[in-house]
Amino acid sequence: MSSVTLKKYGKAGTTWGNPVLHFFVNGDVSLQRCMASARRALRRGSCSCLFALFCILAIHPRPTTACDEIPAGTSFWIRLLDPIASYSSKPGTTIRASLIQSPICGAALIFPVGLEMDGKILSVRRVGLGFKHDTATIEVRFDRIVNSNGDIIPIAAQVVEIDNARESVRNGVIHGIRATDTPQGRITSRLIHLPTWNPYSDWGLIAYRSIFTRLPEPEIYLPPGTDLRLQFNAALDVASEPELPESTFQMDEYERADVESVVADSSERTTTSHGKDADIVNLLFVGSPEQVHQAFTAAGWQPSDPNSTHAFMRQFEAFLTLSNYPTAPISKQLLDGQPQDLTWQKSFDSYQKREHLRLWSQPVAVNGQQAWLGAYTRETGAALSIKYHKFIHHIDPDVDQGVVMMVRDLTLAGCVQSVGRFPRSQMLRHVMNSTGDELDTDGVLDVVQLQSCARSTVEYTLKNPLIPIHPSRKITRYIRTEVLLYKSDVIRGNVVYGAFDLIRMGVVFLRHHREDSANAANKRLAMAHES
Repeated sequence: MSSVTLKKYGKAGTTWGNPVLHFFVNGDVSLQRCMASARRALRRGSCSCLFALFCILAIHPRPTTACDEIPAGTSFWIRLLDPIASYSSKPGTTIRASLIQSPICGAALIFPVGLEMDGKILSVRRVGLGFKHDTATIEVRFDRIVNSNGDIIPIAAQVVEIDNARESVRNGVIHGIRATDTPQGRITSRLIHLPTWNPYSDWGLIAYRSIFTRLPEPEIYLPPGTDLRLQFNAALDVASEPELPESTFQMDEYERADVESVVADSSERTTTSHGKDADIVNLLFVGSPEQVHQAFTAAGWQPSDPNSTHAFMRQFEAFLTLSNYPTAPISKQLLDGQPQDLTWQKSFDSYQKREHLRLWSQPVAVNGQQAWLGAYTRETGAALSIKYHKFIHHIDPDVDQGVVMMVRDLTLAGCVQSVGRFPRSQMLRHVMNSTGDELDTDGVLDVVQLQSCARSTVEYTLKNPLIPIHPSRKITRYIRTEVLLYKSDVIRGNVVYGAFDLIRMGVVFLRHHREDSANAANKRLAMAHES
């Protein structure tokens, strides 16, 4: 697992691990503070002279990285500090962001977390009233990094992904959804054409559409805190950048013994209530229930609602309108016959995409603290399943990368003291869950030691945006809905477009089926070769 946010900060009571790592990674500990800490520790007799030696050596230039150039196409993650909205943002506006996961050059991390990234909005297309455009677009390019010394490093990077978003990204351009191209919009458009060749002669259906049709917001809004994955368009010279220390995930013998006791009494897979293998147990948290709650709340995660008729209707509405249900129920799974004790999830503006975690309290303590085994998955799509009589989500097969992203969130919130890694050599590397999705893993259990932390008091969502994100008057938004519906009827609500759309969906299905079959065959060959 390679992420600059997952540092082994040392055990509780260690007197020199934290300051030294902070100095060499983040550059936020001055030489004077370092020396003062060393003198205090030496007087107490709790620190070796090695700490003082680190402080003395800090006045000399740090070694440069062995990697000279980050190749084009390398990706990394940032978090927005400024809002972006297709309705009100203007071309030329400067956008600030914070680096939350460094690009990798070879096997080395190049930049410490927290550096400022600056970019500009190149173009914006808003929907407005919908007369001219029915989808929104925004193009943002990031052109510089401000390093820890305050120096500006020119870069050329474009957006390639928005985390858990319904918006898509193509060639660096963020594309909003077409509000009428939703299950709700398609049903409404088909209904009006059923009774007659002249659909606008049925006033009952027109009234129904005008009163009950609800379209999702077509404008794009990315508030502060939105995570974006960027990709370098050109190679970046980093020969002069200081080398960051390598991450270490080793555990001492006592912690490892405790983890072994937990793992020995537990399964590596969860199961459904019908006994089918489901998710991979890939995390072990160490901390009190209060620390677990503080950590996930501070990182922007939310607990899930219990299953109920009301929750099902909210899910159905979110599915029909491509909107978000941030506390949607998480299905029950069993670990050694016991249902999960806690569930947490994170989403943005899409019902189809979210990350979620199930936690089971363990009777065996680790370092004298409560232990929680967890199964993390990242969902990439949703469907109403006739076979299972419920909504099901499709899973990202790269579960290990998802774990990196989740622990990164907790670490950025200041809620992680250390991260260790416990290998499980007997665990299968390629498995399938209960609904047929493939899961790939390195078999390692990540052990996350939590610490007390506080949640940020400021949050920016659709309910309290910093800038206008759509027309303020309801009558204006109603007119926009009617314009978009009429355009959809004229352009797409006809036999010719319906036949084209059916052929298009068939071609896409066959292409994905062929790709999935080829990938499955390649994986079977790889597994046979390993065995």
